[in-house]
Amino acid sequence: MTILLVTFTFFTVIYLMNLFIGLLNLAIDDFNKKEEFLLQKAQIIMEIELFYLLPWQRNNKKWFPDWIYYDIPITKIRKLINAIDNKQTVFNYPPFISEKLRKVVGLTDDNNKLERKIDQTKEELTKQNVELKQQMECIMKYIGIEQDNKKEKDSEEKQYSEEEQDSKEDIKKKQDNKLEKQIKQTKEELTRELKEKMNKIEQKMEEKMDKIEQKMESIMKSLSKIK
Repeated sequence: MTILLVTFTFFTVIYLMNLFIGLLNLAIDDFNKKEEFLLQKAQIIMEIELFYLLPWQRNNKKWFPDWIYYDIPITKIRKLINAIDNKQTVFNYPPFISEKLRKVVGLTDDNNKLERKIDQTKEELTKQNVELKQQMECIMKYIGIEQDNKKEKDSEEKQYSEEEQDSKEDIKKKQDNKLEKQIKQTKEELTRELKEKMNKIEQKMEEKMDKIEQKMESIMKSLSKIK
């Protein structure tokens, strides 16, 4: 039992250590490495300046000058000043921006007015774009409804045309049937008339033959008497 407990604890510890290492790797990947590095560097420098430097080292102007100059693009300065003026920054104490800096950068009241107008025009354009999109959607829906109506009309017309064709075919069939019936009737009537005429002719022929026979008999009798 002791061997089983030792092996179980050993493997569970190894498994948990691997799991924690994987979670740490995922957490480190989620953070921005550059920002974390700069924050840690600033904290270390602050601790060194406060707790590990002597007074004469702190007063050294080469290490801690009154002014620090560095290059920055004008566009970034303008964006930063606009953000400070519009209260879109997260400073605890907003920095002081002199009029000279505003003039150098080219930010005056006229520029602010122009930027505000530009922002207003952008907002108006976005609203117009939204309205145009809504109108286009309505138009597309209307076109889709019209297309559906056209399809329905076409299908109805096709059905109507098919029904008309069927009705025409039925009418033709009826007319053909009537003609066939009339032809049959006329044929039957003609055959009847022909039969009647033939019967009459036969009767007449028989009568004539009887008469001829009678005459022949009379002639033969007369000849026999003459002999």
